[in-house]
This record gives sequence, C-alpha cells and structure tokens, in this order.
Amino acid sequence: MTTLITEVQLMALFQPLTNWQDRYRQIIQLSKMLPDFPAHLRTTDNQIEGCENRVWLAYQQNQQHIFTFLGDSEGRIVKGLLTILLILANHKTATQIAETDFLANLKQLKIIDELSDSRQLGLTNIIKRIKFIAQTAPAHHG
Repeated sequence: MTTLITEVQLMALFQPLTNWQDRYRQIIQLSKMLPDFPAHLRTTDNQIEGCENRVWLAYQQNQQHIFTFLGDSEGRIVKGLLTILLILANHKTATQIAETDFLANLKQLKIIDELSDSRQLGLTNIIKRIKFIAQTAPAHHG
C-alpha cells in the first residue's frame, strides 16, 4: 500500500500558499496521490452519506491497533480533501484519532473557510466516519 505524505509534509506544502487558487491547485495535486481504491471495496457499507460526490472509506488495522484508511471519491476536490483527512488519520491508534482535531487542522491549512457549506458538511461526515470506525473497530488480536 502506498504511503501518503506525513502530516508535517502536508503542513509544509500549504505553508507558502498565500491565496485560495494556489491551495485549490494543491488540493487537486493531493487527490492524485491517493492510492487506487480496490473495486471490491466500493460497497454501500463503505459509502459515506451526505457528500456532494460519492465517497468511499475503508480501513485496515494492524496488530499494534494502528489504523490505515483508504478512500476514494468521484470528485477531484473531494478526493483531495479526503487525501488530507487520510494523511491526518493514518498511522494512528483509535485514541490518537479521537484526539485529532481535523477541522482545526483544515483551518490551519486555510482550507475550511473557503469551502461551500455542502462541502463542509461532507467533510464533517467523513471525519465522523473516521472517528466512528476508530472508536468501534474490533481490536485485532495477533
């Protein structure tokens, strides 16, 4: 599985961007980083309701209870935003995910305030799903 960039690298990417057009382009660039989402995971169970475009989210969990999320969307911007959320959520435990303030991170990247209400709602739904999975996933016993 392809590893996305780190949270630190993500922040560094957006740091020099001074206007929304540049950040918008960066979000689209990030969408191209998302690893291919396996067709067999495009199920209703993995689909997130309440998003402008269809969005799928699946996860893996290793023996150390570290989560790796994978996802996809039909829209480039939504896919780029999803990539950002996955960078923030991946390689963390359920506790770390619960403690992650995704919206604060999006504010720090100067993204959230530029998004339409429906996109913000969609993002909130994705964040809720990530946190729900982390909270309710059965712990794997090696």
